Amino acid sequence: MKIDIAPPAFHHQLAHHATSSPGIEAASTVDLFGFYADLPRIEPGGVTFSSAYLSAIPIKSSDTVAELGCGLGTNATWIARSRCCPVVAVDSDQRHLRETMRRAEEGGSSSLVWPVRADLANLPFPDQTFKVVVAEGAALPLGLRHALTVWRRVLAPGGVLALTYPGVVNKGAPHEVRGPLERRMAEPMGTLADYHAVVRAAGFELVHQVSMQPELWEGYYNDCVRHAWALIRAERASEDDPTIRRVLEEAQWYRHVGRGRVFYVAMVLRRVQ
Repeated sequence: MKIDIAPPAFHHQLAHHATSSPGIEAASTVDLFGFYADLPRIEPGGVTFSSAYLSAIPIKSSDTVAELGCGLGTNATWIARSRCCPVVAVDSDQRHLRETMRRAEEGGSSSLVWPVRADLANLPFPDQTFKVVVAEGAALPLGLRHALTVWRRVLAPGGVLALTYPGVVNKGAPHEVRGPLERRMAEPMGTLADYHAVVRAAGFELVHQVSMQPELWEGYYNDCVRHAWALIRAERASEDDPTIRRVLEEAQWYRHVGRGRVFYVAMVLRRVQ
């Protein structure tokens, strides 16, 4: 379903929603936005991963794609450029939206990226607005079941939701395997079989599935660790800073415990009537 209103009107319609959602408050000397703003992305991933699952979705230039939890805008900019289609970039943090537009401008796609500040659990769009919704990592703070329930509303019948979500390889994996990644999630990690059952119960069918390549996990945590130590050496942060501690702890967990025992999967889901 195409949005048949011009971008300025679209922004005006959503203005009262865009100013009412709370931002993310700084929790330390270097807050999460400040840390990740100099990096390619906030969660593990990459263009090869995004391309692997988006290749299963026939996105036309006349479609408008919603990207939920756009973060730093890397994905929104890439989708707009590679698919030559408008992207509604949604995030609860105004700083993320500013960074998204900066990257879209650098990438030559600012005219195709429309920023909207909103609560991801309460999207300010009419029912059945989009044919395609993309959400990389955006379901973690909501939980998979709740995210599917609240996002299904904005999808047209037969529309597609592409989301990424982490899980455990073995059911009953102990606490140390789940590590700090699970502490950032609204609910415990499950297995693929668990997620497939949730998908069916929420009124979706699985049409495509891709696991993130191990090298993208490695590259993400390598970037995070290098950046953390660069901040420490430059005396812009200390090892005791909560954000720095969180980043280093999660990277160490993945390298020594999580590798091979957890996964990050992209699921392309079609809304069932």
